[in-house]
Amino acid sequence: MSLSHADVRRILEILDSAEHLESLDVTVGEFELHARKPGASSFAPERAPQTPAARSVEPAQAAVAAAPAAAPEVLQEVPEGLVAVRAPMVGTFYLRPSPDQPAFVTVGGAVQAGDTVCLVEVMKMFNSVKAGVAGTVERILVDNGKPVQHDQIVLLINPSKEA
Repeated sequence: MSLSHADVRRILEILDSAEHLESLDVTVGEFELHARKPGASSFAPERAPQTPAARSVEPAQAAVAAAPAAAPEVLQEVPEGLVAVRAPMVGTFYLRPSPDQPAFVTVGGAVQAGDTVCLVEVMKMFNSVKAGVAGTVERILVDNGKPVQHDQIVLLINPSKEA
């Protein structure tokens, strides 16, 4: 028995949405999944050496901590009059559907409610993130290919007056 991408995705969604759950360790056969929310205690159970088939999902927070000082700011609050687009889960932020294609959105560009504005990749699963409102992209707060945290503000949209 093994886990599918859908299984892993569902497990990570459960971890993201569970208020009182800080980490999960799942072992199915030779497959191991270790996921931890940012800020969770660093307790790691002692375990046997991992086999080549074993994979570990380490928090993106470690990558963020190692980022250079010039990394884009992480907004905690939404500026007045703007609407935030947030990362639905921990993963890697992508502004393009593929490296050879144009960005979904650019600063100053118009978006419609429901338009895909970026992707968040988790375990090779690409999740579309949609604009919640129509308007103009005011700011893009994460660099392409950089890690994002659950609920992190990735874009700000200035909603159109009709919205």
